[in-house]
Amino acid sequence: MISSGLIRLSTSDKGGEFVVIPQQLDKAITEEHLRDDTLYRTSSAKEFQAQYRHLNREWVKVARTAGLPRSFIARLKIELPSCPVLYLLVKTHKLSSVEEFASMDPTVFKVRPIISCVGGPTDRIAWFLNVILAQLLNYIPSHLTNTQMFLNRLRSMQLEHNCVVESFDVTALYTNVSNERALQAIFELLIEYQGNINMHGLAVAQIMVLLQECLRCTIFRWSGNYFAQTRGLAMGQRLAPTLAIAFMSRIEAPVLELCPLLYCRYIDDCFVVCTTQEEMDMCFELLNNQSEHIKFTREKPKNDWLPFLNVQVHIRGGSRVTKWYRKPNNKNIIVHCRSAHPQQMKRAVVKNMFRTAAEVCSGEAERKESIALAKHIAASNGYKVGGSNARSRRLQAPRSKSPKKDKIPFKLPFVSDEVSTAIRRCLRKVNLDSLVTVVDLPPDNLKRQLVRNRLYDRFCPTPGCIICPNGKGGDCMGSGIIYLISCSECGDEYIGETARPLCLRIKEHLEGKARSRESTPLGAHRLHRHGGADFGVKVSILAHEQQISARKSLEAFWIHAKNPKMNRKEECLSITRELAPYIRMLF
Repeated sequence: MISSGLIRLSTSDKGGEFVVIPQQLDKAITEEHLRDDTLYRTSSAKEFQAQYRHLNREWVKVARTAGLPRSFIARLKIELPSCPVLYLLVKTHKLSSVEEFASMDPTVFKVRPIISCVGGPTDRIAWFLNVILAQLLNYIPSHLTNTQMFLNRLRSMQLEHNCVVESFDVTALYTNVSNERALQAIFELLIEYQGNINMHGLAVAQIMVLLQECLRCTIFRWSGNYFAQTRGLAMGQRLAPTLAIAFMSRIEAPVLELCPLLYCRYIDDCFVVCTTQEEMDMCFELLNNQSEHIKFTREKPKNDWLPFLNVQVHIRGGSRVTKWYRKPNNKNIIVHCRSAHPQQMKRAVVKNMFRTAAEVCSGEAERKESIALAKHIAASNGYKVGGSNARSRRLQAPRSKSPKKDKIPFKLPFVSDEVSTAIRRCLRKVNLDSLVTVVDLPPDNLKRQLVRNRLYDRFCPTPGCIICPNGKGGDCMGSGIIYLISCSECGDEYIGETARPLCLRIKEHLEGKARSRESTPLGAHRLHRHGGADFGVKVSILAHEQQISARKSLEAFWIHAKNPKMNRKEECLSITRELAPYIRMLF
């Protein structure tokens, strides 16, 4: 039904459940969203190409000036990036009636826009910048990284008898961030704390140049058409969370000057404790007046309890009480007991859930209530949970802090616990268990198998592609590949490797064939094997390997094993005597 164009299968914004929606309605919702000319404008493939080429030139220029290794510069430069794509997540928790769920009116549905930048122009450069900038978050006073940090601040604050507590939430933070103010916040943090963080060889000015270039790459594609985001940050861009947090540090600065009893924030969710309601109202008004597009909503305690992150907080009469919290729209889905996952993973998931439920609680009554909720969730996912308190106490025991020796990961597709145990037993027999650890790779879940974010966009951008028809869409854009070219007429083969996108290397091969260049393998094959007559080819991928030395070795293995006739003698890499015995283990 998906491939026939009837439905689109996705997941909801926060609940995690599957959303089945007619493709006609899905397209109408997206088209309605893209009509917001304050947020988007139309673009073109030519503009996208100009953007990523300019980014690559700036990256190479800055990186060379900074003296970064040439191999590192080449690794982060994507010569033929994928165009980012837009997809929407439906906010099912905003639908309040059966009529709204069944509606075919696109304006009824609230959505969260995601622009997937995986493999895009900024993907690797933004990763590198984020490694540097993420260190600055430690110097933002209100920033929270997890629930435990929040509980520590809550428990250490000085409470007053009649204090007031509320939580504030930013409406659509990412698309309403002022990029200029976010960059200014980052610049000021870098100037102040550059001596305390690892700059990885870059100067402040160089980081700012690369940041600005990354933020200029705003073009994405949907249903074959190109658009550009004109305001804010794209949710899906690697730098977006860090820049949004830095931006919010400037928005909240006037509130911190009022010195509330407690003010802390997890990205766009704020927890505030003030001495009086008047002070709380002043904080809320101040926050709403700091930016044209940034607007806050507020939530007050219900039945004396206020949820924040995965905790409920009760503050009254100078005391604070906390317990575990699950949002009403949370479907409480964890790895099911009968799922094809290692038993060790299932035990860890359940154990961590019970540990969290116990550790966030302030008293025994709250702990019992939270553990009961955890038991209900475990039982609803097929687990048999006992009712003894001893079990709960064991789950609360601290984990071992003893350091583990670094081992080489031996990754294997998970078949069964019996097979994994047998492999570990074999490693022990040959005394490799102290050097190698078996890592079980679970099979793809339903989401990975069924959900497609590029449903309306071909992942393969190559006209007349001869690679993807023999594999899957997008194979031609892969890099770090050992490939096989087969002659459709005589069956002769050529094996090669490339660190660049495969389509670029294959294009070079086809050009050599078209011009009958004897210096190229396909050109020489045309001249000597077919008397100058043209022939068709098929391309398939033999292996993926990003590390150069390993890729060269794999290429040598394949050449040795298949003895392809189109490869010339000087191309056939010699395999050392130590590697040769392993050939028969692979083929």
